Amino acid sequence: MGAPSSPPASAADLMTDDLVHYVAGFLSPSDLMAALQVNSWWSAMCASDVIWRRLCVTRWLLPRPERLQRSTGSSSFLELYLYLDRVRYLPRGKYTTKHQIVWGRGRDEGADVWMTVAHSSNCQILSTAGTPYIQLRVVVQNLRPRPLTVELQELEVRMKGGSEGAIFGVGPLANRPMGGDADAARTKRLAPVVLAMNGVDVPASLTSQRIELKMFDFAVLAVNVVCNGCEFEPDFLEACSALWVPIRRMGRCTSLSTCRCGLIPDCYHRGIIRVPVVDESMIWRHYDLVSNRFMVRSASIGVMPVLDTRSIEDVDQFSNLSGSPVSHFSKRKRSIS
Repeated sequence: MGAPSSPPASAADLMTDDLVHYVAGFLSPSDLMAALQVNSWWSAMCASDVIWRRLCVTRWLLPRPERLQRSTGSSSFLELYLYLDRVRYLPRGKYTTKHQIVWGRGRDEGADVWMTVAHSSNCQILSTAGTPYIQLRVVVQNLRPRPLTVELQELEVRMKGGSEGAIFGVGPLANRPMGGDADAARTKRLAPVVLAMNGVDVPASLTSQRIELKMFDFAVLAVNVVCNGCEFEPDFLEACSALWVPIRRMGRCTSLSTCRCGLIPDCYHRGIIRVPVVDESMIWRHYDLVSNRFMVRSASIGVMPVLDTRSIEDVDQFSNLSGSPVSHFSKRKRSIS
């Protein structure tokens, strides 16, 4: 009789680390988290730093993920990913730097939304043809494999008291009779626009009133809101209740009580991401009134996590909330940062 044949190799023995990492590139984070629960081998393979470092960089465009891992005290890139997801870390890029203060954030419908302000150096609101307005920077990121569509013409701003804020180029301000070519050009110029996609500037000639985001894609939108009776940025922020971002995604709805699918019978699910503005006590904690007509962002080190999108290392080395800002803002420029 011949020598007994060796037992067939298991699938785990045939799969190299490189192959596992390659296959993992086709899986979503939720798929990987499910694979972690299969057995000890899958748990070890799917918790690899190679896989989760790539996901951290892809989702948040981190320039130095190892440095952020150390500063947050994370023992692995899986732990770092879960931490950044939990605190809703703002992805990095043009208009989404570590110095941004987030005044509102929301997570729903498989997407994250952040709201910041195009800060002027003296904290005053802007004006066009006698109409005061403020520019909101709205960041939308898709967290699911299916593409997400946002119609800029459907954005809404809700004020305290139940009224709806007026957005240039949207609704009544887009359809009312114009006083002339100058008014028409001004309204068109101030209508919502895409400033950046995935951290890179979008040329004005390529902007559209509709954006479609693949998984982990994020867009920065400029939304100019009329703010009558306001003089400074915090005046508007404390009067604003929330930002509403309607979305559309291919597929059936998951909750008939929260979506609008029944109103428009097609193959899309429709929903709204509500982005509440932080409490006014938090708003004024970031501003100081220097004179009756001059305000600066205050030096607050102990900011609440809901506002601070920066990591520990950012606060230590690049804080724009530390030290006296008076000398920096004393020129009273009206430029938008």
